[in-house]
Amino acid sequence: MQYYLLMPGDRESELSDANLLGDASFGTFWGGSGLKVLMSMVDKQPEVLPNVIIKTDTNKTLTIDQFLTDISKLKIHY
Repeated sequence: MQYYLLMPGDRESELSDANLLGDASFGTFWGGSGLKVLMSMVDKQPEVLPNVIIKTDTNKTLTIDQFLTDISKLKIHY
C-alpha cells in the first residue's frame, strides 16, 4: 500500500514522488520523499500538522496518528 502526504491545496490528481510517504509491502515500510517532509514538519513546523492529510493508494484517508500506527507494525527503511 502506498501512502501520500497532502497539504491544503494539494490535488490528489497531481500527486508526485515528492508527496509519497512510502510504500508498505511484505512487512516492510519503504519511506519516500514525503516522509522526510513530514519529519521536517514535526521538527520545524508542528503547527501545520493538523492540516496534513494522508491518503492511501486505495483512497483511504488517515490521520498522522493512524498512519504511524499502521507503519509501527512494519520494519522501516528510509
